[in-house]
Amino acid sequence: MDDKIVTIAEFQSDLEAQMAKAALQENGIDAIIVGGPIMNLLPADGMWNVQLQVFARDAERAGAVLDAQQNQPGPEEGIS
Repeated sequence: MDDKIVTIAEFQSDLEAQMAKAALQENGIDAIIVGGPIMNLLPADGMWNVQLQVFARDAERAGAVLDAQQNQPGPEEGIS
């Protein structure tokens, strides 16, 4: 069974992690955030500290969803 939970991405802020989690949920992939809001209270030292985790069985598909999300143009890029 692939009930093991794996980290598929790390973020500097809880907001970034929440946006990625929402994209996964829209695609039917359950995800959890480890280190969320409490990490925002710590001094920024350039370390990645908010982790996005999924079941191992969903990791490959989740990675593809996040890659597609990252390659989408932002609001400012879509304006000509």
